Amino acid sequence: MKSRFKYILIFLLLFSCIYSVSYAKTDVSNKKVIVFIINRVTLNDYIQNDLPNIKNLINRGAYGLMTVNSDGGRSAENVFMTIGTGTRALGSGSASLNYNSEEIVDSEKASILFERNSGIVPRNGNILNLDIAQIKRNNMKSNHIVKPGLLGELLEENGYNIAVFGNEDTDKEIKRFAPLIGMDYNGIVPYGDVSTDILKREPLSPFGITLDYNVIYNKYNAIKDTLNLTIFDLGDTARANDYQNYALDKVNIMNRKKALINADNFIGEIIKVNDKNTLYMVITPLPPTKEMSQNDFLTPVIMYGPGINHGKFITSDTTKRIGVVTNMDILPTVLNYFGIEVPSFVTGHQLYASKVDGNLKLLQKIEEQLTYNYTYRTPFLKTYVALQIIILILSSVTLIFLKKYSVYMKPLLFFVSVIPLSFLLLPLFDYTKVSSSLAGVLFLTAIFIFAIYKISSISHYYYAVIAFITTVTLLIDMMTGSFLLKNSFLSYDVIAGARFYGIGNEYMGVLIGGTLCFTTLSFERFNIKKPIFIITAFIYLIVFYFIAAPNMGTNVGGGIAAFAAFSTAILLLSGKKLNLKNAISIIIGIFALILILFYIDSLRPVSQQTHIGQTFNLIKGYGLNPLFKIFARKLSMNMKLFRYSIWSKVLITLIIVLFVLFYKPIGVMKNFLKNHKYVYICFFSTIIGSIFALVFNDSGVVAAATMMVYTGPMIVHFIIDELEHDNEEKG
Repeated sequence: MKSRFKYILIFLLLFSCIYSVSYAKTDVSNKKVIVFIINRVTLNDYIQNDLPNIKNLINRGAYGLMTVNSDGGRSAENVFMTIGTGTRALGSGSASLNYNSEEIVDSEKASILFERNSGIVPRNGNILNLDIAQIKRNNMKSNHIVKPGLLGELLEENGYNIAVFGNEDTDKEIKRFAPLIGMDYNGIVPYGDVSTDILKREPLSPFGITLDYNVIYNKYNAIKDTLNLTIFDLGDTARANDYQNYALDKVNIMNRKKALINADNFIGEIIKVNDKNTLYMVITPLPPTKEMSQNDFLTPVIMYGPGINHGKFITSDTTKRIGVVTNMDILPTVLNYFGIEVPSFVTGHQLYASKVDGNLKLLQKIEEQLTYNYTYRTPFLKTYVALQIIILILSSVTLIFLKKYSVYMKPLLFFVSVIPLSFLLLPLFDYTKVSSSLAGVLFLTAIFIFAIYKISSISHYYYAVIAFITTVTLLIDMMTGSFLLKNSFLSYDVIAGARFYGIGNEYMGVLIGGTLCFTTLSFERFNIKKPIFIITAFIYLIVFYFIAAPNMGTNVGGGIAAFAAFSTAILLLSGKKLNLKNAISIIIGIFALILILFYIDSLRPVSQQTHIGQTFNLIKGYGLNPLFKIFARKLSMNMKLFRYSIWSKVLITLIIVLFVLFYKPIGVMKNFLKNHKYVYICFFSTIIGSIFALVFNDSGVVAAATMMVYTGPMIVHFIIDELEHDNEEKG
């Protein structure tokens, strides 16, 4: 027992040797931030139109694409709230009801309504959110910490002044979302104007109204020296978008172009002062309605100011991707610029210029690729899962009722195990069309099946070979920037935003299952057991590091599943049994692993921490409640996925098929596993890994299903081989 603990301790200490870097702070005196909101436009709008001031910011600053997710649907109230809280948040049905304190609302002053709802007496000149109570209630239900009004509150606490100007009102609706970014906990923005006073009648503009830029400029100019954060909602582009169902297409194009030109001219007036202490940001909270209907949920973002290298792609430590950031990164950027500590519950990270030169055409291509992946990822995966289910069911049926035809199922079973590698390599080719994607996957799969059939004369070693190739490809990709993982159908989706880097649950399962498959079967293939055992232990350590290390992106659930699966395999390969004593040792090792992971990542700079380091800091600052919320979220996600996910169906199918084959044909599977010790170890260790992935991961059903992608079909394949061999002997 003591020696076992010694090995576990050495394993964990070796893993803990991870380097971290410091992050320098800068002087924050006399700094200002100006945010221009140009809503409902696209990157292509900036490229196609004559917008000298916006293009000047692009050339002299950093730019890229921004995701527009929230804690609910992609609605304006949710997305603006998310920007203002730095984490996924919700608005409310009336979140846009922001009024100047002196405005009349239903025959009463907004200040009276606000005081009636909140019990707080506002000051003259404040901008007031009349539905702050419901906004708070909505976010209290969240399974993570959300504090509406966070940005405004923290700035006010540190003595900084905030103003919001502009709106997106139509002739029928009050649409004033920008204050949701700058308000404090009470729903108040200290300065600015979002009233109808900053609009003017213009009969040929959408809804007959437009921003009065002269009025906005004069109001801003009168108080600009006292302001630190100024948010301009240049709402004419939003009005042009909202009006498109009423006008001809050519009129809609003209309206958007005019709104963009006016916004560009206004930006030029503001930035011509060229204050070296001012950070300028141009953001688009939501794409146009048309683009959203086409699943393009990425918008342009530009940042220009002190310390921003000219003409570079923007990035953040939230995504760790060149040219792609999230809407949660705006708040940390503003706070960091003013030298204010970012709360540990904030999900986003500071925006900064990458070292990569910007290229608008390349950025368009990135947008096209990400949108394509988001649109067609699910259909491709559903097709793959459906084929898995059909092949597994057909295999079991032929084995039980049509034994002589079961041999024809072997290539199809192997097809199931080859597809993850084909999906992984597909991004090496141009695949922004369904036809080219389908052709690419089938071509790669056919090549691998043909090549491996030629390499190995023993059919059940096919799985070890493809598992080895897939594992090596994954590790090389993770060492070289994860280009394949970032763009594969079977990997994570940037636009959905659940994960942006590291290894996702799909390929985490593939990696663990593949590693177990080729390492354990190598014992069956070769007789030099001791050297193979040492090499296998080393491989497990490497794979575990790539899954769990903070500097590799830390998949905590994956790390736990890998630790459990690999520990089980090592135990069985060493000739020992998985008894209660050994099981307790593994569980203790898992708990020690979790604590070490949390602690190591918490020591890294906040900007470099993964979610586990942030969770550790949350626990330190807010107690165990955030941890319980995380567990609740993971449990809820697992239950949801098990009920609705395509992966739960293939997992259930595989369990049923293997259960049936254990009894029919009688004794074949049982005898095979008894006679093939290392296949049994592979099978049992994979089952253990799948169980731990299912329990400790928020989408564990996905990882559990993909972990079985080699072992499941391989076992069925082996049974077919055994029956074929028995028939040959009888013949």
